[in-house]
Amino acid sequence: MLATGSSNKGLSLQVIVDTSFLMLPGILGIDIIGEMDRLLGSYEILIPSPVIAELKRLSAQGKPKERAAARLALALAKRGSVVNVEGEADESIVKLAAEKKCLVGTSDLTLRKKLRARGINVIYLRGRSHLALNGQLG
Repeated sequence: MLATGSSNKGLSLQVIVDTSFLMLPGILGIDIIGEMDRLLGSYEILIPSPVIAELKRLSAQGKPKERAAARLALALAKRGSVVNVEGEADESIVKLAAEKKCLVGTSDLTLRKKLRARGINVIYLRGRSHLALNGQLG
């Protein structure tokens, strides 16, 4: 479990992250942990098992830049909790977010639109320099 911010008491925010989000540090140099601290304070990162599988595949078979970004993403993923789910990554993220009523971190525009259509708040890359929250907390 990754709990960050000034206090872990009353930890209630959970953020499901996808492959694209976890690869932001390796691709664009975005400090996703620092940015989520800024936006959320205390939170827990959840990583669906299909995301881990996709990162492992990319770290072994992707283009050189993808392999490096995926290896960094896998290291970052160790700070979160893996949630064992069935199915494809995007489908499992939408289902899990709806069930747990959590935020989702993604830079995938198609997934973001699906989530917002269901009223699920999204943390996304804005201006290729920082993260922003689509929706409201609480």
